[in-house]
This record gives sequence, structure tokens and C-alpha cells, in this order.
Amino acid sequence: MTEQTRDQAAHVRPPTIRDVAREAGVSKSLVSLVFNGGENVSEERRRVLLAAETLGYRPNLVAQSLSAGRRDLVGILVSNLSNPIFADIVGAAKARLSEAGQRTMIVTAQVDDGSGEPVLDRDNLAVLRDLRPAGLITVGTIPEFSELSDLTATIPTVVASAIDATDDTVATVRTDDVAGIDLVVDHLVDHGVARMVFVGGAGGTVSASRERAFRAAVARHGLEDFFVVERANFTEAGARRAVERMLAAGAPPEAVVAVNDLTALGVIAALEEAGVRVPEDCRVTGYDDSTLASIPRISLTSVDPHNRRIGREAAEALLSASASVRRGREVLIPPSLVVRESSGA
Repeated sequence: MTEQTRDQAAHVRPPTIRDVAREAGVSKSLVSLVFNGGENVSEERRRVLLAAETLGYRPNLVAQSLSAGRRDLVGILVSNLSNPIFADIVGAAKARLSEAGQRTMIVTAQVDDGSGEPVLDRDNLAVLRDLRPAGLITVGTIPEFSELSDLTATIPTVVASAIDATDDTVATVRTDDVAGIDLVVDHLVDHGVARMVFVGGAGGTVSASRERAFRAAVARHGLEDFFVVERANFTEAGARRAVERMLAAGAPPEAVVAVNDLTALGVIAALEEAGVRVPEDCRVTGYDDSTLASIPRISLTSVDPHNRRIGREAAEALLSASASVRRGREVLIPPSLVVRESSGA
């Protein structure tokens, strides 16, 4: 191959570290040192960066991470991409980490194996392990969380918008579920509601926590004999099945308290398909104050957990690099209630 042919080939394929070294007149190891943050190459650094800019070269961040373990790389493991609230949490966390000079790698945690239940995506988890991040933020309920123990035991880890009762080496930043459900039940009782159904309780620790909070809230109002719990996970499909069971058992309740907004949307759809008007015949509330809740056609009363604050606080907890990150510290973010038409207020 002639020199001209080599030059033409170099322009067809992406430039490599070898091309940058040749353009700058330095060794490959020196180029690598420049892009890995070496402090002792300042005299030739400009030549290397100029050569990289001329050739359009970008360093392979994955290769860098594999070779040394990046201290500026944070992994973000997201439960799934179907819940719109996770985008707010991830976006806020990523923005704060970027302000601090940290790179992020976002990986999803769940895969559909056809069973209808969330299963840990072990292939994605293997990628995350190989990247050797300096820290980890998990967002939402991660199935089989214990399989992350090799990571959580060795790098600072923060759980955002979820509860993990099995690992005291992680910090947690989440909404105050008890306060949020109290806001909903108080609001409904203030508007004369007594007979309520809670749709949720299945699908993870957050759902179970909100069910316990609901039971405590109705007991506080002396309504223990007026409520029912219909099991459902965080999905519309689960909510529809719960409503079918609820209506098969008798007349609709005065209100349905849904474990989250996606569940509430499934409840509303199933009620309306059955000829039950919302809110005239049955009030419905959600939890998350997602973008869906504010759509005029839906106008869902929902608890705002302040997801962007959760994301930012999770990033702050990770950046603090303090021992408290590893001692099971829990940060509860006070929620607020956004009242819309679905609760009949």
C-alpha cells in the first residue's frame, strides 16, 4: 500500500490514536497519556490536541474505562424506560454530575422474558461491570437488586426513587411515601369520601410501602371498614385487571387511590369502558405528577414527589464521597399534592 493509499484509507475510516500520534509527531503512549488526563505532558499537549482536532479524532471512552477504571465515570442504572418520571430523575442527576465534571453511562435494568414480571437484564449489568465506574446511581425498583452486591460493596451507590431493604451499603433518596399518601387520603376525606380502593401493593418495595401508608391513613380517619386493596403493579395492564376484579365484586367505590400515575391511567380507562364516569361516579388519584397527569383530557390529581430534586440530591449524595453514602443513609423528599379534576375537587 502506497503512502497516498494509506492517507486515503485513514480518511475513510475513523481516525485512530496511531493517526493522531503520526500527525503530532509523538508516540502513541504520549497521546494516550494526554487523553487520560496526564499532568506531565504540557509541552506537547497542544500538538496532540491540535492533531486530534484536525483529524476529527475522539478517544474511546469505553476502552479508557476498561483499561484503567475511570474516576470520572458514573453509571446510572434505570429500572425501565416506560415510566416517564425516570426521565426527570435521570436528567437532573446527569446535569448535576456534568456540572461536577463527571461523565455518565445510562443503562436499563429490566428485560421482558415473556413472563409478565420484570427480570434483571444481566447482559446490561455485565456491560456496567466492565465499564468499572467510580460510582453508581440506580433509578426505580431494580429486580434482583442483590445481584448488584459486587458493585454496591465496592463503589459508592445511591438508590433514587426506590427502597432496597436488603443492602445497607447504599444511600437512598426518595419521596416520603407516607406523607404523599396522607395528602391524598386527607384530600379525599375532606371532600366527603369514605369508601376507597387502593390499587397497588404489588411489583416491588415502593408499591408495598404506599399500600402500608394507605392502610395507616384510612385507619387514622377511622375508615378501616370502608376500604379495599386490589393488587396491581405499576402498569396500566395491571390496573385494568384490578378494576375488573373490583367491579365484579360490586358497585364502584367513591374513590380509587392508585399507586402511581400509570396505574391511575389504567384505572380511568377501565372505569370509563365499564360506563363508570370519572370523577362523577368515582374519583381517581395518582402518584408521581408525571407529564401525563397534566394533559387536559386526563387532568389527574396526583402527588408530586419532586423528581428532579430527587435526581439532583442523588447526584449530590454520590459526589459527597462521604462515609454516609455507605451507611444506609436515607433522604426523604417532602411531596406535595397537585389537585386536578379527577378527584372531583
